[in-house]
Amino acid sequence: MKKHSTANILLMELLVVILFFMLCVSTLVEVFGAARSKSIFARAENAAMLKIENVESMLQAASDFEAGLQENGFEKAGEGWDLTESDYILHLAVEEEPAEAGILRKLNFTAEQANGTPLFELPTVKYIPGEVSP
Repeated sequence: MKKHSTANILLMELLVVILFFMLCVSTLVEVFGAARSKSIFARAENAAMLKIENVESMLQAASDFEAGLQENGFEKAGEGWDLTESDYILHLAVEEEPAEAGILRKLNFTAEQANGTPLFELPTVKYIPGEVSP
């Protein structure tokens, strides 16, 4: 009588190992996909933040607000300004409040990914002194 039990056990063990590796591969694909998605989000967020910081510091020093925005690629969109890049879209809402001796300009930058996912919102304020009469 022939014994085939060792061959069957080896085959079953091999099938269990292959199943285990298939489960590991599916988990790794999921993890790498999530990491790539987070990397794309972080890259867009970083680029948008850097652009906003550059534009904001330029606007602090600029004498002509609208010309400064147009130099940086912003386009007038309704009451605000928009800048569309490949990774992100920047929206700028401008609100000016007259004060006793000048104007308080509030800028609200909003960044979103090209697919519409919001990244962040960054408000800034600048006081523009007016002429003071004696």
